[in-house]
Amino acid sequence: MSELSDQEMRFAELSQRWHGWGSPVGLGLFVLCAALAAAALIGALSI
Repeated sequence: MSELSDQEMRFAELSQRWHGWGSPVGLGLFVLCAALAAAALIGALSI
């Protein structure tokens, strides 16, 4: 096995940061889902 170059290591670290719920996309989806759930709850209670 060969050692990873500095560029490959940086890319690997960046790719790990952009996956899962901690990524900007994951956090955005979480906030969107939370807002939709709150709106649905408020709508259900006002009926």
